[in-house]
Amino acid sequence: MRTKFNTAQEIGVIIRRRRKLAKLTIAELAELVPCSPRLLGEVERGTRNVSLAAVLTLCALLGIDLYAEPREGKEW
Repeated sequence: MRTKFNTAQEIGVIIRRRRKLAKLTIAELAELVPCSPRLLGEVERGTRNVSLAAVLTLCALLGIDLYAEPREGKEW
């Protein structure tokens, strides 16, 4: 299922949902990334900006595929 997201909060919800499905605590996932549990909690809530590399690492660990599609009508 593809989900369109536009905000950090929306992708944070997806990350949290997949972490819980994987039965991982924030501390366990943070150790795999590696990052602090506090940072990971802020990512899940969308209250902390992190690098795209960090988001891609989280997504890879959780089995989340990200897609980029050009918007209709946006011809540069």
